[in-house]
Amino acid sequence: MLKFKYLIFIFSIATFSSCSLLDSDKPVPFFLDLKDPTVRTPDNTGFDTHKITDVWVFADGQILGVFPLPAKVPVSVINSDSEITILAGIRNNGMNDTPVFYPFYKSIVTKVSPEPNKTVSIPLNFQYISNAKIPVNESFETGNSFRLDFDSNPNSNINVTNETSNLGLKSGWIALSNELKFMEIGCDVNINRGQNSRGQSYIEMDYKGEGEIAIGIAKSSFGLFRVEYVLFVPGKENWNKIYIDVTDKLSPDDYDAYRLVLGFTRTGISQVSNIYVDNIKHIHF
Repeated sequence: MLKFKYLIFIFSIATFSSCSLLDSDKPVPFFLDLKDPTVRTPDNTGFDTHKITDVWVFADGQILGVFPLPAKVPVSVINSDSEITILAGIRNNGMNDTPVFYPFYKSIVTKVSPEPNKTVSIPLNFQYISNAKIPVNESFETGNSFRLDFDSNPNSNINVTNETSNLGLKSGWIALSNELKFMEIGCDVNINRGQNSRGQSYIEMDYKGEGEIAIGIAKSSFGLFRVEYVLFVPGKENWNKIYIDVTDKLSPDDYDAYRLVLGFTRTGISQVSNIYVDNIKHIHF
């Protein structure tokens, strides 16, 4: 009987010690408070438009997940300091089912000294990466680089208006009617094949209005243009931003040069369909 009690005593000590060891080794989380992202303009002089919908969060090189904003992200406390990396998430081509991180926004990297159960706020102040090339950056504030007539109609043009804008004072305005149901306008800026590394390439655009917008690339070979549209976007009542992935269009070695082209098609029953575009960027490596 004494031997049996002794075994129970030894087992109790072992069990208690084991529980205590496991409890002390179990990571206790702290939390990241992530909200209200901003993006600096490419020249870093002010704030740009954006549509960052979520963040990709890493702790010490390990991905924690993709979190819709605003987010409260739990992080296990393992080390005295943790390196947190945050990437800006967008919807590729405006599709809700294709979340990606935007390769042209610089990641936010910071060290935090966590305390269990505490909340750490990290400002989401993004900026463009320094090695990004932005040959087209049209805000319509000082001019209009979309002036090339691609549809052989002399009435096709993008006007500059101060009636509305998603940033600044002005935007591009397109008016479609029964007499002018379609426009196709190209950008003045010509990008030669060697100027684009044919890595990741995007077009950013703010837009609103009544009508359909086609976003594409006009490639030239031996002096002849061919237009390849990437995406067709219906107008919206309020300003919206979209990121258009044109990597696949520009990766093949099938052009000498290219430029951006926009097509506008009248929809609806209004006598005049007004479409507005703003902050059009082409960005690549």
